Parts: sequence; C-alpha cells; structure tokens
Amino acid sequence: MDEWQEALQRHVAVGVRTTRELIQLIRPDDWEKQPIPGKRSVYEVAAHLAVLLEADLRIATGATASEMARFYAIPVPPNQLTDRLDQSWQYYQDRLACGFATEPTYWGVADSSSGWLMEAAVHLYHHRSQLFDYLNLLGYDIKLDLFE
Repeated sequence: MDEWQEALQRHVAVGVRTTRELIQLIRPDDWEKQPIPGKRSVYEVAAHLAVLLEADLRIATGATASEMARFYAIPVPPNQLTDRLDQSWQYYQDRLACGFATEPTYWGVADSSSGWLMEAAVHLYHHRSQLFDYLNLLGYDIKLDLFE
C-alpha cells in the first residue's frame, strides 16, 4: 500500500469510528424523527451510513440499478447498524488493499478505482456530518472529535 492509500485508509477509519460512536448515541425514541421536515429520518441516515462504503464500490464495479435496489432493500435493524458499518468498512479496505476494476455506472459515470475510493470517503463524511447535525438539532450534547 502506498502513502496515498495509507492516508486514505487512516482518514476513512476516523470517519467510520466516529460514525459508529454517533450511531451508538442514538436513543431508541429518536430513530424515526426527522429533524428537518421532508428529509431522511435519523434511522434512514444511519442506515445509509452503515452501507454506503460498500454500496459506492459495488456501483463502481458495475452493479446495475436493480442490483443496487435489492442491496438497499436489505433491512438493517438499529441494533445491527454498527456491525453493518464494520462489514461495509471491511469491504472498502479489501478493495483499497487489492485494487479493483471499475465499470461505468448504470447512469453513465466513469471513474478510476482511486476516484471511487475518494468518492466513497467523501460520501461517508458528508452523511456523518448530516447525522451529527441531526443529533445536535435533537438536543444531543456531543463530545466527539470528528477529525484527527
């Protein structure tokens, strides 16, 4: 693994660890709340975070729209979100370490494996920020360093 890959792995690991910590803070009565009307619920954001590293790289390797619809349709109960996040993180790490061939997405976008690895990292940080904001809007007092 080269310096760039090691740096990416380190930063995504921070994103995964802090996402896990945010998910573990969520109280049972807050899962279905929508802090911003018309947007995803707390559960929907957390569930998306739990699978997105894997989802993005499945898309990068040519998964079809119907394959992704089936992937996203697999329910992840709240008490299994951190385990699913760890599974998704392992999927990401395996591709980071071994490399992978990319295919254009089902909507026509093409990128390199490095580009997709970066996209997945940015996607993780984007939704981690969304979950952080949601929890703050719900009154959580979060004592968590989001960056190292």
